[in-house]
Amino acid sequence: MVSQKLFDALKEKKADAIISESQQTRKWYTGISTSDGWLIIESNKEATLFVDGRYIEYAKNNAKNVKVNLLKKDSLQKWLIDKKFKKIAIEEDYLTIEKRDFLKKILQETKTSITTINAQKFRIIKSNEEVNYIQKAIDISLESFEILKSYLKEGITEKELQHKLEYIMVRKGAEKEAFDSIVAFNDSTAEPHHHSSDKRLKKGDMVTIDFGAKYNGYCADITRTFIYEDQGNAKYKEILDIVEEAARLGREAVKPGVKASEIDSICRSYIKSKGYGDFFVHSTGHGLGIDVHEFPYVSTTSDITLEPGMIITVEPGIYIEGTGGARIEDDVLVTPTGNKVLSRK
Repeated sequence: MVSQKLFDALKEKKADAIISESQQTRKWYTGISTSDGWLIIESNKEATLFVDGRYIEYAKNNAKNVKVNLLKKDSLQKWLIDKKFKKIAIEEDYLTIEKRDFLKKILQETKTSITTINAQKFRIIKSNEEVNYIQKAIDISLESFEILKSYLKEGITEKELQHKLEYIMVRKGAEKEAFDSIVAFNDSTAEPHHHSSDKRLKKGDMVTIDFGAKYNGYCADITRTFIYEDQGNAKYKEILDIVEEAARLGREAVKPGVKASEIDSICRSYIKSKGYGDFFVHSTGHGLGIDVHEFPYVSTTSDITLEPGMIITVEPGIYIEGTGGARIEDDVLVTPTGNKVLSRK
């Protein structure tokens, strides 16, 4: 199902079409993944996909919602000239300067004006099919994480654990990992986006694992933090308890009509009430779909009101340099009556 938001945006911009070069929009609109190509979606809901010879048969056999044309020298330019568009929209969040200049050059002859549009906003409401793909990615991720626990032992490195997790996810049906998994031990857990290292696991370490599988082009994004074996570090336990409660409060607050900024405020206020407000250094979450980070953003400045079909992460954290930190992250679907936490069974 293609979101009406796309056509509403074209009408608002008074644009005849949007022309997209992004893999994300091609995947969303046509259902296929290609490394190159041009997708033109017209305001009358006709759409055309140009791909080169590497993908032409694949696209003809598998692409949805579009006519498929072979991309060769001048074919896109001639097609656009024939269309005589007065105004087209380009994607401000994906199009490179190089590709923008290429389009401007093509459109000089037709004197077509150009406006910009945010492509991620089209995908902010997930179809049932998209929700199912994301749920499958999440299920693979959680199953893989449970298997990974059997590899936890003193002396294993962050890198070794990361590689094992990503291997298990692929064995369980993932295309690949949705992003480079984060495995952090001890004081490295104070880095929100730590790069896994040769640091070895010890009893009593705080362990943060941020991971997610990709399935049919859709992403999971989950973080779990725990103390390995020895629970004797009172500071670690305090931090973890606070983050777990903040995450629970945030998840429970998700429902239609609530502003994304309110979810952020609920998590942030709880952490601040426990004396750790200065150590929550990022926003509370983000949208999830084809991109692992997409609209809507769950932050203090977000003006988005949650609607059924949105999927967001809720991921409060505390990070204390030289000591350690904790983050708990779950993927939450906004339903007509509340929410469904997709990453908890």
